[in-house]
Amino acid sequence: MQSTPNYHYCLLGAIGWDHPAWNGVFYPQDLPPEWRLNYYSTAFECVYLPYASWHAASAESLAEWRHATREPFRFLLETPPTPSAHDAALLAALGEKALLVHPRQGPPLIWLEPGANLRQLAQTLQALEASPPVYLVSASADYVQLEQVRTLLEVLGY
Repeated sequence: MQSTPNYHYCLLGAIGWDHPAWNGVFYPQDLPPEWRLNYYSTAFECVYLPYASWHAASAESLAEWRHATREPFRFLLETPPTPSAHDAALLAALGEKALLVHPRQGPPLIWLEPGANLRQLAQTLQALEASPPVYLVSASADYVQLEQVRTLLEVLGY
């Protein structure tokens, strides 16, 4: 009897979306900075934000971020060291698009380190049991690597 391959719903993204090295490579040169998140969310399904990044934003800004992104886009937010009422208000502003994550672990979160071995990544994905979404996040925001991983996901049928 042949085993059935495991299929995953993979969401690909990077740490942050505003990377100067992406200008002219990913972002059009004339794209206003305030439109970058919306543009980013048309190509990627998630973004990881360290606590200092999202904690410094206002609830109004986060509500704008929520509305600027399409479904099923997710904001992967580093878990606060000590949750506060301010953090709760920020999470509420992002609504269902917010997902708290521990810096280096689940809900299935795979960090794409610089120079990551794509063959090994493919084996890791294929070895996972069928699961809720798997988040693949570029630790270095290397756009070339993200495109290689996107191609790998297409080849694997994810």
